[in-house]
Amino acid sequence: MGLDTHRRAVSDRKRAAILKAALDNFLRNGFSRAGMAEIAREADVSTATLYKHFDSKEALFTAVIKQAAPSASDYSAFLAPGDTARDILRKLCKAYLSLQFEHNANALMRIVIAEVPGAPKLAAEMYDVLANRRNDSLMAVMDTMIERGMLKPHDAAFSARLGGGMLKELFVWPALFDADFKLPPDTDRKIDVLVDVFLELYGT
Repeated sequence: MGLDTHRRAVSDRKRAAILKAALDNFLRNGFSRAGMAEIAREADVSTATLYKHFDSKEALFTAVIKQAAPSASDYSAFLAPGDTARDILRKLCKAYLSLQFEHNANALMRIVIAEVPGAPKLAAEMYDVLANRRNDSLMAVMDTMIERGMLKPHDAAFSARLGGGMLKELFVWPALFDADFKLPPDTDRKIDVLVDVFLELYGT
């Protein structure tokens, strides 16, 4: 039992090292120019070990995307007791932007956009993680807020996409076309305006 636990711990450490090296390599070289042998070397594992964990570069890139966005599919933690609708919406906005700017989502999206013609599966994987799952989670939060009387009854699928669309328009699209784009000093004010607009439409 102790040996099995040790082996799993070693395997987990190697997997973590591979994912970190892969992220660094993909961000530095893009997808096409990233090499599995180079990633293995930077992770200090053999190429055979790398392929034992990930059988292709596409599978490795998908794992990097999923690791960068672990919270994209679950926003339920932001439904804290005592919070107002405004509190929850502001936290959702900040979490959305944290994923984009602090967890490399913008950079990974730029890589995928550049690779779409030759690797459409990468685009499908990213869209699933950063669009479909995130929208589903946002929709679930909206539905819960409606059930609690914090928002008036409405199409939560539409409002989730509307809220995400406003964030994209203000912050994400500029970052996709400018690798040096940073969140502006008035980000909090813009979030407040966005929340005001949302509550004007859907608030009780």
